[in-house]
Amino acid sequence: PCLWPEVVPGLAIGFGILSISLAIALIWKISNSQPHCPEQWVAYRGSCYSFSKQKKDWHSSRQSCRAQGAHLLVISDIWEMELFKSIQTECFWIGLRNSTGSGWIWEDGSIFNGINVLSNSPVQHCVVLMKDHFWASSCEFAAPWICEKSLR
Repeated sequence: PCLWPEVVPGLAIGFGILSISLAIALIWKISNSQPHCPEQWVAYRGSCYSFSKQKKDWHSSRQSCRAQGAHLLVISDIWEMELFKSIQTECFWIGLRNSTGSGWIWEDGSIFNGINVLSNSPVQHCVVLMKDHFWASSCEFAAPWICEKSLR
């Protein structure tokens, strides 16, 4: 005798489960393939930014960013500069410093070609962005910071 009628109900259930599983997997893949920032981070023009609520020295701030797979803010274009100039905060650490005395270098190794870094002392080797100016500061000064990483 033919077992077709008995196989069809089981086969239909199997295909139903398989279809639902594939649909869930596809939705999961699509939702996870869209670039996104971690929770509490802000997305802007291909980067994610985290604004600290704590205050630390420059080196500790850099370590905090690195622990999150990020770096201190590197301002790479005029749009990014305009965004951060508009933030009316006291000041915050960015990834710019002069460790060798040969000029200002960003965390990513690029040379700073922007406006002047304002300073009132030759021993200030780290930079805070205060409103719309770059200010040299002692790296030991405690300030909030901004971390940056690529949008993924």
